[in-house]
Amino acid sequence: MSSTRFTMIAAGAGLMAAGLGAAFAPGETAAAEVVSFKGKTIQMIINSRPGGGTDASARQIGSVMIKHLPGKPGIIFRNLPGGGGIKANNYFFNKVKPNGLTVLSGSRSQVSPFKLRHRAVKYDPSKYRFIGGTGRLGTLIMIDKKQTARLTDRKTRPLAYGGIDGERSGSHAAVWGMEYLGWNIKFVLGYGGTPALLLAARRGEIDMVHHQTIFNLKPLLADNMLAIAQLGIRDPSGKMVARKSFPNLPVLGDLIAPKLDAAAKKAYATWLEDQVVEKWMALPPKTSDAVTEAYIAAYQAVMNDAKYQAIVKVKFGVDFGWLRAAEMTRIVKRLVATTDQDLAYFTKLRIKHGLAPAAGKKMKTVTAKITAKKRGGRRMFFKVKGKTHKIKVSGSRTDVLINGEMSSRAEVKVGMTCKIVYPGNGKEAKSIECKK
Repeated sequence: MSSTRFTMIAAGAGLMAAGLGAAFAPGETAAAEVVSFKGKTIQMIINSRPGGGTDASARQIGSVMIKHLPGKPGIIFRNLPGGGGIKANNYFFNKVKPNGLTVLSGSRSQVSPFKLRHRAVKYDPSKYRFIGGTGRLGTLIMIDKKQTARLTDRKTRPLAYGGIDGERSGSHAAVWGMEYLGWNIKFVLGYGGTPALLLAARRGEIDMVHHQTIFNLKPLLADNMLAIAQLGIRDPSGKMVARKSFPNLPVLGDLIAPKLDAAAKKAYATWLEDQVVEKWMALPPKTSDAVTEAYIAAYQAVMNDAKYQAIVKVKFGVDFGWLRAAEMTRIVKRLVATTDQDLAYFTKLRIKHGLAPAAGKKMKTVTAKITAKKRGGRRMFFKVKGKTHKIKVSGSRTDVLINGEMSSRAEVKVGMTCKIVYPGNGKEAKSIECKK
């Protein structure tokens, strides 16, 4: 996404935020009283695969939230993965009617300024009608206990650092560790979701991994993993401090602070702004104030429910916290307004340490039939002049389209004819456009 487009978006977001002040006022429920969903069924779109954190959060909150909506409607959940959440957000922003019958459940990466610059993005989250969100718990960076000696030993083989799409906080945090703490890491991306990533860590397929949910952290830390740093959580003053669940684990910002010059400190502060949100729920643009207020009241009722709080404290720990609709709107407005210049410093670090492809790679374009695929589409095969070629397909960096619609790599089938743009045999594809 160009900086010009971002300037236009930021201006629109500012006007929108001003107009939403009354509708998002905490405790205002009069509008909600005139809305009823009796006899209706709400569809909740989840922009990831089943089984991950976003999926679990959406189903848990959604199943309770509908009980607090006027008329107590039914609910169905629809997983719409693809492009690290881009497919679902594009569909939601451009196709869904603002009638209050469809909600989108997403996570931090879909409102991240890094994700919003992906060329496949066709949505503007500053125009969403947010109903609430949850705050980040403070990601932990973990290493296989047997491999700790290799962490800063450049003479040894780099540690395999697992990730889903390279857009998660933990992957970004590792870049700062590589640059300023000398971490000896090589990224291994493309895992289908959190369950697959954590299973790989427990099996020893990867040497390092990141996660934040206490429910999943406990077995990892009790088994073969050792926590070496945490992002921390933001206190009222804005400082990142240690989680209550891990009070003695160093905060990454504190570890690297003595090594940062003025430019690096500014870049790190900009990056931290992108780490506040964990999960969120929103209605489409132009949804009425009355409907939006009904959802806001229902979301707040869930977050204030003693039974729900007891459940999430077991799963997420005592660090669990939530964000009101007004705060979500302000955070996303700031993220959307982030300029290319604000991101330039960290973008260079990502490229330097292998978390983003370097610009200027020469690409070739071929049209061929897919002859085979492996690992859920992470590897695809086709023939060029009688010779078999292989490409890697990233869940976030490779644009996958089928019949002109943004799709996931899993939807590409053997036998489809596709136009493939890639730098060479065995390399990561830039885009795949297929026809059924």
